[in-house]
Amino acid sequence: MNDFSGDAAALEIRSALERCNAGAAFGLPGGPNQILFLTLRSARTRLIVPTHELAAAFMAGTYGRVDGRPGVLLTIPGPGFAYALAGIAEAWQDSAPLVHIVAAPPEAANQRHQHQALAQGAIVGPMVKAIFGVNSVARLQETICAAFEAAGGGEPGPVIVQLGMSVDSNPGCRTATSQDSAAAAGRVWARMHQARKPVLLLGQGCVRSAALIRSYVERTGTPAFTTASGRGVIREDSPWCLCYESLRESTDQLNEFIRETDLVVAVGARLAYNGTAGFALKLPPERLVHVDASISNLNAVYRASEVAPIAAEAFFALPESSVVPRTAWTPDVLASWRTRIRAVRRGDPEPVIAGQTPEQFFEMLRDALPDDALVVTDSGLHQVLARRYFEVRHTQGLLLPTDLQSMGFALPSAIAAKLAAPSRPVIALVGDGGALMSGLELAIAVRERIALTVIVFNDGYLNQIRMQQLRHSGRDYGVTLPILDFKALADAVGARYVAGDPVSPACVGGALGNSGVTLIEVPVTDGFSVTAAAGKSRAKAAIRGALGSRWQTVRTWLRR
Repeated sequence: MNDFSGDAAALEIRSALERCNAGAAFGLPGGPNQILFLTLRSARTRLIVPTHELAAAFMAGTYGRVDGRPGVLLTIPGPGFAYALAGIAEAWQDSAPLVHIVAAPPEAANQRHQHQALAQGAIVGPMVKAIFGVNSVARLQETICAAFEAAGGGEPGPVIVQLGMSVDSNPGCRTATSQDSAAAAGRVWARMHQARKPVLLLGQGCVRSAALIRSYVERTGTPAFTTASGRGVIREDSPWCLCYESLRESTDQLNEFIRETDLVVAVGARLAYNGTAGFALKLPPERLVHVDASISNLNAVYRASEVAPIAAEAFFALPESSVVPRTAWTPDVLASWRTRIRAVRRGDPEPVIAGQTPEQFFEMLRDALPDDALVVTDSGLHQVLARRYFEVRHTQGLLLPTDLQSMGFALPSAIAAKLAAPSRPVIALVGDGGALMSGLELAIAVRERIALTVIVFNDGYLNQIRMQQLRHSGRDYGVTLPILDFKALADAVGARYVAGDPVSPACVGGALGNSGVTLIEVPVTDGFSVTAAAGKSRAKAAIRGALGSRWQTVRTWLRR
């Protein structure tokens, strides 16, 4: 077996990355790859060394999502590989192109318990599109380029290249011939030509074809709504955008609208849990057609009467798209539905953000940001509120971990997003829990001289879980966070600190004008709706305890 830790292999990997036009690589050096990191100092591919491999994996996946070219992840085997797994899984769930280059685990005949040895292929297999093995330095370039093609082709996703391993596998790749795809797409367009009241359901797979879709929607008067990860494919201030977001609790309203349609055209959408309100979206099979780059996504969750395995860019570029007649939808009717679907149901208790309601805060943030700003959220209550109240006016204007919902995602991802889209303002929205997980990536942003605005929502809790506890019993447990001095953190890493109480457009604008890293700390407190909901739940719990087995009888009587 060839030695992949030497100069020859490092030079071949560098050449392969440049040949594949890799924009950036993320990872940490160790014994097995330290020569590679030395070699990449002079590469055209930019190398970023974050604080740990999980951050590197988030960065590589997000770079791929925003730029379109696969992000490159470099780790050592064993612990480096294992630490990156959640980021690789996030890329798998988010359809993000990523190429992970890692040495194969050590092997020896009749010897167990080798140093840092894990069954890497078996572990990562279910969450990657393909595993490439290469046991010859001479084959490195062709193998890495094949990995790049696999990561970005069809539905994008992560792939792994194991150095010193000869076995390849392709667990997630199913492709159709171009002839089959064209024929299926033609049948979908025939249905669209006949429809009088169609609607488009747009997912993240439509990001690269947003301009084509916008032109089609305006020319034909076709309304559209998006999944959570597809928000911004069509501007949410457009009269053709229905502005659906499941966290506004408007799924019932959207389902009513769908009952008035005669065709639902899902394009570039996996129709997964987060994008369909936990599969509460009602998409009748006889009226659903599904267009997606991956065969695996078609008829996987929702049955469709017609499917086409073709990417959104190719689909909307077909000649048939130019001859579709105008729909029967009228602006007045769509305006009424827009109002109903966009309305937020006021049932959930919400906190106070810097003295404002969440709606006021995110309207202020929208006013303070240019339309093309790229806002990256972490997982947590702040994401719920951002999705509920922030209006997205640009593709990838709201970037979030989609179905895996990893905490610690936002800050490393915002760094990668800025590298991938240097002309766009990038803002990271982070809860204090997420900041405790990945806050030291601020030091990486400062070191790399990346212009970044980070808004930390400081409430002292894992507040999304706490709100669920308060609604259930009126009490919380296990959700209190240690106190972190964010000013001291900013000072320690060389970032600019702003106390965001209050937060104004001028405050946000000043941060955007800063050429470096600005951390804005925003206090979050319990509002009346939170304390009232907790009190109501405590009262219910007390009555339930006092009544014992009679509680169900009383509860049924009260509901009559």
